[in-house]
Amino acid sequence: MTYQGKEVYTPDTFSYERAQVGDYVSQAVVDDAMDCLPPACMSSACAQMGEPYSTKLDPDTRRYRETYATFKRVTEGRDGIWQYCGHCFQGENTERGIVPPFIRLQEDRHGD
Repeated sequence: MTYQGKEVYTPDTFSYERAQVGDYVSQAVVDDAMDCLPPACMSSACAQMGEPYSTKLDPDTRRYRETYATFKRVTEGRDGIWQYCGHCFQGENTERGIVPPFIRLQEDRHGD
């Protein structure tokens, strides 16, 4: 299945390791994510997995905050389409924030 010329990933084809911000996913992918643990956020604007992915500095508050794998609804209905938004602060669906230097250093050492 495609939506606006892009593939819509299903539980059989979606991978968090390969997911890119803006990828479309089926309702079933979001359902699987929300069934892992109680969601960090579940609203009409976004659905976020309950386990934090990482921590970033929020430039607005100047505090470190956890980020979560996030999806936002694109189409309504039981078989709705969602968009993967990356790792966002709780209740948000736009990836932002500053990766702490100690995490960047670890990523550099591992070649990520």
